[in-house]
Amino acid sequence: MYMRNSYKALSIAIASALAMSANAADGVKRLPTELQGLNYNKPLIEGKLSSSIPTPESILGFPVGQRAATPAQITEALAAWQKVSDRMQVIEYAQSHEGRPLHYVVISSAKNLANTDQIKSDLARLANPVNLSSSEEKRIIDRLPAVSWLAYTIHGNEASGSDAALAAIYQLIASQEQDIETLLDKSVIIIDPLMNPDGRARFTKQLQQRRGVAPNVDTQSTLHTDAWATGRSNHYFFDLNRDFTLGVHPETQGIVKSINEWNPQLMIDAHEMGSMDSYLFGLAREPVNKNLSSHIRKWGTVFEQDQADALDKENWPYYMGEWLENLYPGYSSYAAFRGTIHILYEQARIKEDGVMQPNGRIVSYAEGVDKQLVSSIANIKTLAKHSKDIYRDFVKDKRQLISKDSPFADQTFAILPTENHQRMAKFVNLMQLQGFELHQSTKPIKVSKAKNQLGEQVKTELPAGTLLIRNRQPQGRLVSAMLEFDAKITDEVLVEERQRLLRNGSSLMYDATAWNISMMYGLEALTVKKDINEDIRPYTAPEQRPPIIKKENALAYVIDGQDDASVGFAARLMERGVTTRIIDKETVLDDVNISRGSIIVSRYDNEFFAGDLDAVVEKTAKEMHVTTHAVAGGHGEGDLPDFGGSHFKVLAQPRIAILNGSGVSSLDFGAIWHSIDSNLGIRHSHIDSDYFNWTDLRRYNTLVLPSTWRSKLGKSELSAINNWVESGGTLIAIDGSVPQLTNPKAKLSQVRQIKDAFKEIEQYDIALQREWLAQQDNYPEISNIWQHDAVDKVKYPWDAAAKPLSEKQLKKQDEWLAQFRTSGAIVAARTDQKHWLTFGAPPVIPVLTARDPILMSKGRVETAVRFGSYQEMDASAWKKHVKEAKDKPVSRKVGWATLPEKQELTLRMSGLLWPEASKRLANSAYLTRERKGNGQIILFSGQPVFRGSTLATNRLLLNAIVYGSGLGARQVVTNL
Repeated sequence: MYMRNSYKALSIAIASALAMSANAADGVKRLPTELQGLNYNKPLIEGKLSSSIPTPESILGFPVGQRAATPAQITEALAAWQKVSDRMQVIEYAQSHEGRPLHYVVISSAKNLANTDQIKSDLARLANPVNLSSSEEKRIIDRLPAVSWLAYTIHGNEASGSDAALAAIYQLIASQEQDIETLLDKSVIIIDPLMNPDGRARFTKQLQQRRGVAPNVDTQSTLHTDAWATGRSNHYFFDLNRDFTLGVHPETQGIVKSINEWNPQLMIDAHEMGSMDSYLFGLAREPVNKNLSSHIRKWGTVFEQDQADALDKENWPYYMGEWLENLYPGYSSYAAFRGTIHILYEQARIKEDGVMQPNGRIVSYAEGVDKQLVSSIANIKTLAKHSKDIYRDFVKDKRQLISKDSPFADQTFAILPTENHQRMAKFVNLMQLQGFELHQSTKPIKVSKAKNQLGEQVKTELPAGTLLIRNRQPQGRLVSAMLEFDAKITDEVLVEERQRLLRNGSSLMYDATAWNISMMYGLEALTVKKDINEDIRPYTAPEQRPPIIKKENALAYVIDGQDDASVGFAARLMERGVTTRIIDKETVLDDVNISRGSIIVSRYDNEFFAGDLDAVVEKTAKEMHVTTHAVAGGHGEGDLPDFGGSHFKVLAQPRIAILNGSGVSSLDFGAIWHSIDSNLGIRHSHIDSDYFNWTDLRRYNTLVLPSTWRSKLGKSELSAINNWVESGGTLIAIDGSVPQLTNPKAKLSQVRQIKDAFKEIEQYDIALQREWLAQQDNYPEISNIWQHDAVDKVKYPWDAAAKPLSEKQLKKQDEWLAQFRTSGAIVAARTDQKHWLTFGAPPVIPVLTARDPILMSKGRVETAVRFGSYQEMDASAWKKHVKEAKDKPVSRKVGWATLPEKQELTLRMSGLLWPEASKRLANSAYLTRERKGNGQIILFSGQPVFRGSTLATNRLLLNAIVYGSGLGARQVVTNL
């Protein structure tokens, strides 16, 4: 039995549709007056529809496209349709942080649905054609249907995609039209209607709260704006459309696993953009990642044309590629690096009622939904028409990737062994999530052509157990995109980028230009110009280490501070009431090597602990997946520290507050929140910035200020923070929140932004030389110690310094340099290996930096991390400098800073860093710590937890949060 479409022209006569009403004093419900142009008279779904399939309206309570369906309503609709349709299967592939299900729907003919396992198996054979004969390839392609993946609303407040998904699902399972039935015979269509249920739930709740009786088309009204806790992001305020190559969150982990299982030919990703815009779709313009296959662009143009034709028939305006770039591989377009054709939709954001655009036309929400729907149907029809040829190009590319003619044939990424077991485990898990082939060296391997992360060509020997990721593999394009040290950008793009910066300060770059995973994770890696295939074996996970290695008469337990998990171990023990120590200098106790930053739990300290100390230590070690070693002796070998000496510091339990709310970057706040939850799992409080003046800071000994968009704290707030710090609090400020603290008028921090340091630039230069000298192991002056005559010559740090520029010249120079923004580059930074903030960090770490404040430090400010790594110059290069200087001191500067004798400064590791940006950044401070009264101020110039994946700098933040209250404050703030 058939029925005609019950969606009479979807007339958004919002009066009845919104089911909103208000009773006047006389008890009469007032309906809104008419609004000319608001009605959308085109039906979303036309044609013969099966009466056995419930309409969306019968499930939702309103016509699809009239308002934004909630996640619960979407789930309800999928369940209802699954019960009655033989054209669909609903698969739950993940659950969000808040426990909401994520689904994809497989839609096809009943015959194809009964054969999905074979279809996936065939697709996997094409994706990895090792030993696949040409005849078998042909047979597989001949029998395979077209496979598409349609993904909607990864940004929860970009609503129209999910409602278009509901309309598409209904049309495909209910339509009795011949073209749809033929399409389903030839296709498997996978629809993910909602990739971010937590964000959409937040967004739809806000809509409900702001919805009125009368429709509102004014974009300045709160209905069309977002609260601080925007629905764009997930529970932890992460932008999930940056997470596909990072795999931090369950939502994207589930999508990646599912896409990798299916290997679809096509992926569309439905988004929204500014409400005054029209509709963007299609392929990206430069900069485009060079690891993409040429067949992606070849077929993309075909899809573009068919989609444009479909939109032309509806008389809808659109454009392609004007601002869309595809350099960063972490969007949903990551699938293109696997060989999937990816198409982005960007529909003008309407938000239910409709929007009055500049031309005077009201664009309804239903129209926005319709554009997404029409585009989706057009794309899957194009795929069905060209599917076989697309499969043939796909397999051709995969065969090349595994051959000796692969563009990546002579390249292997080597990740060197580390004692930071947690960090290496996270890296391996991410590589396995992406489906990469992993190997390990079975014995040391000598390599003659390798490049390290500082860009140096080296000859070296890879230790046994080195993790090897050969680029000659089926997923070689994605391997290269994630692990290559530099994503190259064409000269033409760089010329245009520089022109834009000089003309008006705008940029072509939509995202970071550096994202190398080994650098972000802080793992030492090499790019080896060779396909290493000897003395290797497939990777196997290391044997699970016992949580505790006990010993009779043990006086203490020790966990290695090189492992990031040691910080969480200490934090959780303190929360359980266990007195915990940390060592600031390496030692050996009872044959156990104890590194700087290791955690010690002694029986002496916990003599009156109420519970079973051994059981609590073991339980905590299991939770953190670490091994604790018992030691039965407290005497350090030789002159190494003994237990009980000053190097074993007692920690104080952190009581943490984090500022959030208006004026605070939700992304940075969410990253810090997620870091504490995922790495520590300890209690902490979130303080609303709007109520800061009413907050009793005495409850906390650690306050974190995430990056802010603008100066949020006024005089009263800064005064309260100052008093709290002087009483013993640890203040940690990050990126955008730093300038209000370093402003001289605030009288909080002695650190200055570079623009405020020009009057004393020579003192900053001398302080820098002093830092360098304090870290040396060899001093020429020692040879003069024992002479009896007065010394007539002393070497001063300013002897080799060139005369500094005047304040006016420095200001002029800085204004010029500041134009050339740092475009999310990874740079080298040196760490003070005697500072507690750098526990677990090697001498040089990668730091991701963007347009962050440039900080200057001197005097009593301790600089734990500075930008730039000193490298000793080649002897011939140094002789050349000396010769050029003749009898004068050899004076070499980078920006404001004098370089030490025989040293060069290495800065850029990956990404776009203009020479001007490099000069401005060099030798500035990344991480500082200073005492103030009984407390301390810790400043990060940039965001240490970028997208939950910059583990090298995240460790520094964890150190500050967990150890600061015990190591940096003179007294612990008492609890009320």
